[in-house]
Amino acid sequence: MNSYENGSKLVLKGGNKLFGEVSLSGAKNAALPMIVAACLGEDFTKLRNVPIGLRDVKILIDILKELGAEIEVDGSTVLCKRGDFPNNRIAPSKASTIRYSLLLLGLTAALNQEIELPLPGGCKIGDRKYDLHILGMQKLGATVVENDQGLYLSSSGLIGSNIEFYLPTTSGTENVMIAAAISEGKTTLLNANTRPEIIQLGELLCAMGAKVTCNNRVVTVEGQSSLAGGVEISVMPGWDEAITYAVAAGVTGGEIYIPNFNTSFIKEDIRYLKIANVEVFEWGSALYVSGKNEKSTFDLFTAPYPGINSDMQPIFASLALTAKGTSTIADLRFTDRFQYVNELIKFGADIKSFGNTAIINGGNKLKGTEVRATDLRGGAACILTGLFSEGETVINSVEQINRGYESIQEKLSLLGADIKIVE
Repeated sequence: MNSYENGSKLVLKGGNKLFGEVSLSGAKNAALPMIVAACLGEDFTKLRNVPIGLRDVKILIDILKELGAEIEVDGSTVLCKRGDFPNNRIAPSKASTIRYSLLLLGLTAALNQEIELPLPGGCKIGDRKYDLHILGMQKLGATVVENDQGLYLSSSGLIGSNIEFYLPTTSGTENVMIAAAISEGKTTLLNANTRPEIIQLGELLCAMGAKVTCNNRVVTVEGQSSLAGGVEISVMPGWDEAITYAVAAGVTGGEIYIPNFNTSFIKEDIRYLKIANVEVFEWGSALYVSGKNEKSTFDLFTAPYPGINSDMQPIFASLALTAKGTSTIADLRFTDRFQYVNELIKFGADIKSFGNTAIINGGNKLKGTEVRATDLRGGAACILTGLFSEGETVINSVEQINRGYESIQEKLSLLGADIKIVE
């Protein structure tokens, strides 16, 4: 199963080439805001393809239910409506363990209620501010106060506003969209993040009765008096999962097939895979990846969509270790995303980081070792590196990996990896 507890370890032996078919779960970062948005509705909205096995998804659903939302789970299908949300003005303490609990601010503001929220958790990858969330709520007319207990929000009716972010925050954009959906007047959000997950959130809100447009870093929301809900939508496949398995094929010299997926959302990631000499092509509605060729070096910069997401740079760092020569990775968003570098060094990797850059001298033989998942993607990078390292690798803190990959051990095993969970 995929329910790693604290103290669980992943143990894998390197050297197996990965072959076969791998199916993608729903995208975590699409599902989380969609679950919150669905709780705006007066009637049940049905979300399909929800990655219900992920820790963050489970916690978010638990929080919403504790606060009075009506949510029913049946396999990967989740039914959500407002119910009695919020039946308590103080959110449960578990809200501090996930960053997406911040979206409770937008939900509460839209419903003209009040809530006290503990400061959010998530991956510890540097200065992940929430000032833009506060700015967005205040611009719409909500009162937000930060104190020792966390964030307190109260709303007695939102008014549309023109809001400009100093950087295109993903969850901050989602928070404003959710709040402004039930408001008076029009909200225009400039320098918004309009990545695929946000476009799908807009599609869900429109289906529920809102009026939302998302295009080229601009989001507009025409506020409604209420949202009916009562619709059905499938969560998009996990593009980040697709890239991870594509790199797994690349680093092991294998070949994989991903059904029901296209590359429209990840064109820049695909471009870098091809630069690295990983073959990627689409046929029908499926993606094929071959890692049989000798790998080439690359120089990668993260950037807001449609650029490479900061999330993916640890995954590409593992790929760079298989290319003979020097590759560079610069992260223009989270400089502390490089915490995983010290773990990769334990494999014998020649990789250095300073400031917002990592320099990777690849093509050397690596040996399995004991490492720790510093965060979600850093943990995935350790798995990928262990797959092509000689001998056994032990990965601790795998609950971090379980935050974003559903059944990763089972999926890799089906592709031929020698990998198991040790409790």
